Order: sequence, then C-alpha cells, then structure tokens
Amino acid sequence: MNEERLSGYDIDSTLIRLTIENNGREDSKQWKFQLPNLLSAFKARSLQSSNDILLNPSKYTNLQNIPDWLKDEYYIVHAEGYKYEHENSKRGHSIKPGFSLQERGDIVNQVLLLLDNILIPDEPIQTDIPTPSGQNTPLAMRNYEFISQPKIITKPEKAKLSEAEIKERVDKHHQKRQIIIADAMRRALAGKIMYIFLLWRERDTHDVVYQKLRDVFLLNEEENFPAYIKVVPIWVDDANLLKPLDTNGLAPKDGQEFDKQISKQYQSKREEWRKFLQVKLKPFIDVSIQHYCFAIVEIGQTKKKGVYPQQNIYGAVREACVLEKISSQMVQTVSPKANKQEDNEKNVTPSYNKKTEGRILNAVLDLTLRQTGTLYGLPSEVYERAGIGKEIAQNLDVIALCRRQVNQASNNIHYILAVRLRATGEVDVLFPHAKDWIPYPRAGIELGLIFSQVRRDRHLLKTVQLKGIELAKFAADVLTQISAPTLVLIEAEGWRNERGEDNEGQAWFQLKNEFLFAKRDVLDFQHIPGHACVYTRDHEVLKNLLGIIRLRSGDETSQYITNRKTWDEKSPARDLINLSGYYDTSVPELLHYFSIGKLPTTQKGQDTPTTRELYMLDSQNEEHGANIAFKHQQILEMVPFFIHPDFQKTAESIKALCRVPHYLRISPAWSMGNIISPYPLHLGKQLIQDYLCILGIEI
Repeated sequence: MNEERLSGYDIDSTLIRLTIENNGREDSKQWKFQLPNLLSAFKARSLQSSNDILLNPSKYTNLQNIPDWLKDEYYIVHAEGYKYEHENSKRGHSIKPGFSLQERGDIVNQVLLLLDNILIPDEPIQTDIPTPSGQNTPLAMRNYEFISQPKIITKPEKAKLSEAEIKERVDKHHQKRQIIIADAMRRALAGKIMYIFLLWRERDTHDVVYQKLRDVFLLNEEENFPAYIKVVPIWVDDANLLKPLDTNGLAPKDGQEFDKQISKQYQSKREEWRKFLQVKLKPFIDVSIQHYCFAIVEIGQTKKKGVYPQQNIYGAVREACVLEKISSQMVQTVSPKANKQEDNEKNVTPSYNKKTEGRILNAVLDLTLRQTGTLYGLPSEVYERAGIGKEIAQNLDVIALCRRQVNQASNNIHYILAVRLRATGEVDVLFPHAKDWIPYPRAGIELGLIFSQVRRDRHLLKTVQLKGIELAKFAADVLTQISAPTLVLIEAEGWRNERGEDNEGQAWFQLKNEFLFAKRDVLDFQHIPGHACVYTRDHEVLKNLLGIIRLRSGDETSQYITNRKTWDEKSPARDLINLSGYYDTSVPELLHYFSIGKLPTTQKGQDTPTTRELYMLDSQNEEHGANIAFKHQQILEMVPFFIHPDFQKTAESIKALCRVPHYLRISPAWSMGNIISPYPLHLGKQLIQDYLCILGIEI
C-alpha cells in the first residue's frame, strides 16, 4: 500500500478486500483465490501471512496515522452476512447474519468518535402520539388472530360464576365476533352472494381446507355457513388435470423447442381446466342473483425432483378460472403426518403438522379477506383516531397508486393501477385507460382478462409494458378526477423517473428529492399530454385533494436503529413492541414522518434483556448470541406535499395526514406483524402479482 509491490511501478495506495479461507484446520487460514501464487508468478512482493495478522492485528495496522509508515496496512473487517462455515462443510451458517441493536449503536458511536466534528449526528427524531393499541384499537386495525381469540375467563371469575354463566359469556363473545365477520364481509361484497368452490383431489386436502374455511367464519360444529356464503366442494375426478406440463423429453437447454412445447402444453392444460369448470361448477351458480365466484384449487405438489419450474400448472389453472369469471387461490396437496398407529388401525383420524395447517389457513384467509378487500371495521374510525376531523373522516378516500415491474427473461412487465379505500370500507380499483372504478372483488378477473389477451396476442404487449410518461399521465388523471375528500399515496421508486431512460421515458420527476421541496405546493404536469400545466393549490379540480404522501422504503431510507436518545446512551437498546411513528422537524416546511412496524412475531425470541445486548460474534456455546439471526423492523418514510390549506394551519394536522397510512399498515389476513405498505397499496401490489403467472412470470 505504501511500498511498491512490483519493482519499477509507482505506488498507488488503494483499499483492496482480501478474503481469508477457512477449511476447518487451525493452521490453514490462507488468503483465498490463490492470491499469493498470482503475486509470485509476477515476481511481486508477497502478502503478509494471514495468521500473523490475526495473531497481532495492531502490528500491521496504522491506527495512529503515522505519516512515515512505509509498510502495507492490514485491517481486519467483519462484513455482515458473510459465511463463516468451513469451506468443505455442509452444516451451513454457523454464525447467523444480522447485527443486534447493541452492536449497531456501539458501532455508530465509535465511528462518531473517530470522525469527531466531521460526521455530526443530527438531533433525535421526535416521537409521535402512541398508535392505538389494546382495547382502544379500531376494528379496522384488527386481524384474524385477534378476531378468532376465544373469550378468556379469569380464575377469580371462574370462582364466582356458575358453569351456565361461563358458557353464556363465552357464547355471547363468540356471537359478537361472528357478527363482526358478517358485517365486514357484507361491506366488502356489497350485498352480493359469494360462491367458494373447493376443488380437491385428495381427501386430506378437502378436509383441512374445509375446516379452515369454517374456522375463518368462526363456525361451531353444529353451525352452517352464513346465507351469503355458498361453499361447494367438488372432486377433481381426472388426475391428469393435476399433472405438470408435459415436456416431451425436452429440457430448458433445448431453447426455443422447449419453450414451444411448454406453450403448447400450457394452452392444452388451460382448455382442459376450462371444460372441467364449465361442466362441474356452472350448474351450481344461480345467475339470477348478483354474485362473486371464488375457488380454492388443489394443484398437486409444485416442487418435484426432475420437474422444471416451467412445468408448473399454476398459470394455466388461473387463466382458465379467469376466463370462466372465477377468482382463484391455489393450494398444494395436503399430506397427513406419518403415524405408526395408522398401520395397525384403519379408523385413526389423520393429523396434520402446524406448518401444513398454517399454510392452508393463510391461503383461505387470502381468498376470503385479501381478495375481497375486507377490513373487520370501518376505516373512518381509524382516520378519526389519526386526528382527522369526524366530518372529513367519515367521507375520506385513500387512493394508492400501485406499480409492479418485473424483468424476467424475455418478459419485461411494467403495470400500474389505483386502489381506493373508502371511509365505509369499500375498496375499488381503477385500471389505466379505464374511465370507471370497479369493486376490488371483481378487479382480479378484469386484470386476468387483460393479461390473458396479452398472452394470446403479443401485439398487445405494450399495454403491460408501460413507459414513464404513461405512469405520470395516469397519476395526473387520477389526481384531477376525485370527487370526495382524498389522500393520495405514491411510492417514489418507479414513479419519479425510469432508470437508464431518456427524457421520453421520464415519469413524474417532481417526486425526486431535488425538486420536491421547491415544488411542494404545486403539481408540475407540464410535460404530460392532456394536462401540460402546473396546477396550483387553489385549482378547482383539486379542491378535494387533501394532500399527497410520497413513500420510500428499503435501501432508500435509514435502516431502523434503536430508540435510544443518543448513540452513547447506556440505557438498554430494544425493538419497538408496537407500530410506532416518528417525525423529523429539521426541515419545517417539509415534514418527514417515519413509520416503524411492531416487532414481528417471528422475532420476539430476540427481544429479551439477555439477547438484546449480545454480540453476533459471542461464543456459539452461548444459548443465544451467535445462534440468533438478528433482524429488525425497517423504516417507511412518508413525506406529505401539496397539502390542502386547511391542513397546513398546524403541524399537528399535517401529522394527522401521515398517521392515516401509518395506521393502515395492517392486513386482517396477516398476523405476524405489520405489512410494509399501507393497506390500499398492499392490495394493489398483490393484485398485480396474483395474475403475473398468466404472462409466464414466475413469482
């Protein structure tokens, strides 16, 4: 680094990453990739022994910045996520990736000490009001896990109450929860009948799915499904319908021949399923009443040895259902747990492991709740708790502009739509080039038909390969055609500009950081056909627009750190137990609001006083420490702009707008924690993802 490595060449100091190989032997921690041999071949000065460096790191490190240091400098660095298992071992990660909160805080604090007066920490972000929790939580923020909880009778209550009184309380609680579900489903279905067809091949699949359907509606053994729900089990009597697409002996390496064979078999499988649906399902549907049709479809095992992913029948079955006006949810075949007793007794009731039952429950919840856009309560109650006035809250629409881009082989799909969550709980969808909003339960069929047409006629491919200017026009059209008090959500990524595109592909560049502050009170649509202007806040068509909130997440935002007030604070570091909101006032004219999800169920094991302060490199013999993959909730950044004058009067009213999407980071079908996107944005993204398989996209 500070000395020429090859005679006759100038010194050019730089940082180079060198990796030490570990094959399990104490005396073999050598430089990886045969670097010493390469240097030797060029007759260049060799590297210092890696063992010498590990035994005495300070000897080879110029931490004091000595100016006349004329040797190489070696710094031992741990990179998060690197593998530590022995090179020839199959035992996988011996130390799991991820820094604990204690590590993150201590690392940042040490960096601040080294860069004193160079890297200056900002003031801590401010804590917003607590998110509704416990008994104060609106029903629209509740999930199935809460709704399905039975009545808890405490020991003191049991001592005072008779068995009849206890039963009465339990039954009353159960009936209340059933009414909540019934009201929620009726709102989502707008009074229409919901057919749920259970298409099964194996009896175990039928039994588990049917029971989970009953569980979703909290039905006791003697109770029937509600009158508005028609559950119809139908046996798939042709085993060939579940078989993978036939490759005729070809493999992906055969290129176009393989693709042609898969395409031919896909069409054949789709038509076979269409005939099955027409013959078996149609007789059960009463066309004289308004209805929605849904189906839970058993499709066998999708991952089998020797079967290519392209042979999956998922897309063919979904497209067949779409063409017959049926929304669908696929499930793999259910197998019972192995039970030695079954070998001797034929009448033993089969049992299923928790993973299998959880998988089926998730599928059933997705069909009955997410695919219908159901919330257990009224969104207006959530808006009021966020600080929105009652009159506006009871009429407020939240519109999310949703986008999905997938680049896979020859398929380059870029599609958008808008989802509108009304204060009453109704959910609607608007497609590009469409004039009218349609109910969310119907939107899947309509989107599936669009994708189906593209698959059949590749000349229509441009309708699902939208350019940036088309995204911007869609956004402008939606914003200027609202009729009720409305809050609009839009992600920065994809909408502000297209990567690598020229000006023609430019989207809504106002969303970029360098323009957002200066143009926070206008909508710059000068470059958009049909608009070609800058809308000001007092424009007549925008009088109902309360504001727009730009969202950023992932790599674009700060990674979630501890809720310490300062980096060197000695108080324990820990995750946030509940959904929490913070805001930054360093730029008063442009509020930055940060939403942090609650500690997910899967990570609660790391939230103990012992575990929080352990280090990833602590002894593997420790019960916790290195055997925990530390993961923490990430920040969702919200920046409101083009705010209605009525909400600019106080900082509190602007925060109230931000709390709306913050509180909506929920889904009744998801019980593991908070979803990343607010509910209407989540619904839109999932809707597009559901039907990409029709275009041959593997998700």
